[in-house]
Amino acid sequence: MTDPISFPKLPVNLADVVTDSPAQLQRTINQKKGASGNAASDSELAETCRQMESLFINHLFKEMRASIQRSGFISGGRAEEIYTSMMDAEMAVKLSNRGGIGLADMLMQQLTHSTSPGTQDDSD
Repeated sequence: MTDPISFPKLPVNLADVVTDSPAQLQRTINQKKGASGNAASDSELAETCRQMESLFINHLFKEMRASIQRSGFISGGRAEEIYTSMMDAEMAVKLSNRGGIGLADMLMQQLTHSTSPGTQDDSD
């Protein structure tokens, strides 16, 4: 069971993302980009991309820790699990803020490319 404390907070309502169709999601992105297509919205998008990368890195850390066999000789119990999940979350945030693994840059490039007016590919 995952600990909700261990996940970084995203400024996105995940229920909206899951229930919206891709076309509705694209229209929402285009509307928000058109309404506030300034540097402030670009910085918000960059921050959201960094947070998404942090969430991904945190999940990687969690899966890597799950693959390690524990001897059971010394165990911190639930407190150790909470501590390591919080430490992994903080390390993921620090790592993504210092350049990360490149996921935030790829997301930023993809999202700015897909939301720019006149960049839709009509070659079918």
